[in-house]
Amino acid sequence: MDPQRKRYYWIGAILLTLWLAVWLTATLVWNRLDADRVILRQIWSPETGWSLGDAQPWRFLYEFGTIPAFALTFICLLAWYRSLQSPKWIRFRRYFLLYSLTSIVGAGLIVNALLKEYTGRPRPREVVEFGGNWEYRAALELGIPGQGQSFPCGHCTMGFIFASGVMFWNYSPPVAIGSLALGLGYGTLMSTARLLQGAHYVSDAFWSLGVMGATFISFYFFVLQPPLSDSVLVRKISKQTKWRLRIGIAACLILITILYSTRRPFFKEHQRIVSLSLEAQHIELVTNVPAENWDVEFTNVDHLIMDLQANGFAFPASQHDLDVGTELSSEGIMQILVNSKTFGYFPELHEAITLKVPVRFQHRLSLTPLPP
Repeated sequence: MDPQRKRYYWIGAILLTLWLAVWLTATLVWNRLDADRVILRQIWSPETGWSLGDAQPWRFLYEFGTIPAFALTFICLLAWYRSLQSPKWIRFRRYFLLYSLTSIVGAGLIVNALLKEYTGRPRPREVVEFGGNWEYRAALELGIPGQGQSFPCGHCTMGFIFASGVMFWNYSPPVAIGSLALGLGYGTLMSTARLLQGAHYVSDAFWSLGVMGATFISFYFFVLQPPLSDSVLVRKISKQTKWRLRIGIAACLILITILYSTRRPFFKEHQRIVSLSLEAQHIELVTNVPAENWDVEFTNVDHLIMDLQANGFAFPASQHDLDVGTELSSEGIMQILVNSKTFGYFPELHEAITLKVPVRFQHRLSLTPLPP
């Protein structure tokens, strides 16, 4: 084996071991202190919930904050292909590929396709202590796959990925340091947004950085070793190889598009005001929204006021609607049909309804599941 390559393998093995050891040790201490819940107790309020996360710039970061990283991944893939036959850019080809692979494999496959789907960690807003219905699970504590997609934070990876520019240290230390600062800063902003929205814990964001760092180290030292390509000369590529490269790039772009499309943040609010008949003696809610998603308040109002908030991830152009209908029986039972509807594809959707009801119905309200 080439001594220079062997040196890279050894450095990579040491760095990766130290990196994972630091992350695992820090997580054990963090869990011991129950720091995730301690921090969130300062953010969440029984009265206002996660209202801080609806303010700007946090809502903007949630909806559009991932776009720069996706765009740069597209650009780097195309730049890598063009650099193969460009004397000016050939030495940067592995750097372009390193960013793209870190983004696709680290953020796309490891975080979103594997860990989020199979670790089964409920989001903060889904656990009992913060108004949800599921049991809290600490970081690295495996739960039921599909019961929560909190670990790690997908949005955060799209911020931390910009720290990959540290790979240009050999060319320009200021650029490398600037990129590192940008990645850590942007990743922290994305983490704060998701924290305030009750979507993630601090440890989720911490492990987003951990996974992206481990992926970067693995590709840099074990696979690509970019500095070794500095002196590579441009070679003529056969037509067959060109087609293979084009097909590979097309497949990567399709994968990125699918990941981006299915993990597009979705947020929708509905308000419905229902007039109540003076003859109504009892209210029966017939709905397809689970009972645990309802928050009922009996207050001094004349009408029934219903506020629904739906959020999650959806394919572009997906829609959410709320149909409400009423019927008064001869026995004085006012039946209110509440039907939540979705149009399109939703990999993940959470619904929460706040219902304000006149005080006179305090002991005369029931909820019936809507038949399938």
